[in-house]
Amino acid sequence: ALLQTHNQSQAIMRGVLGELRRHMTTEQVLDFADGLPPLPRGIFLERWRPAAPEPLASAADFTAALVRRLSPHVIPPDSAVGDVLAVIADHVGPHHGALMRAALPEALRPLWPELPEKPGEPGYMRLATPG
Repeated sequence: ALLQTHNQSQAIMRGVLGELRRHMTTEQVLDFADGLPPLPRGIFLERWRPAAPEPLASAADFTAALVRRLSPHVIPPDSAVGDVLAVIADHVGPHHGALMRAALPEALRPLWPELPEKPGEPGYMRLATPG
């Protein structure tokens, strides 16, 4: 997504992570959080109280709820959910990525990007490894 400011990026990431929690069981929240880097993990778990997950019919319903959550301050692009998940996936290894994808609500799993599983392949943990 071509966002104008870091504030927009942060608001969208917070919105996606907060909206995700609403549709996850306690076990799914904790499994997903376990794979997140420290800062996004803190944002994901901030003010979280375990509760029964709200049903989610489709990725489009999720995006509509995200727009309601962020409006009128930030209007996320249609690709916002996939963009946030792609950034997260790019910062975790394939093992954590597979566990995190499995923790997502079923309607959102297709948005988790397929990343290379072998070191040396383009895209393999490129932001998570030094060098």
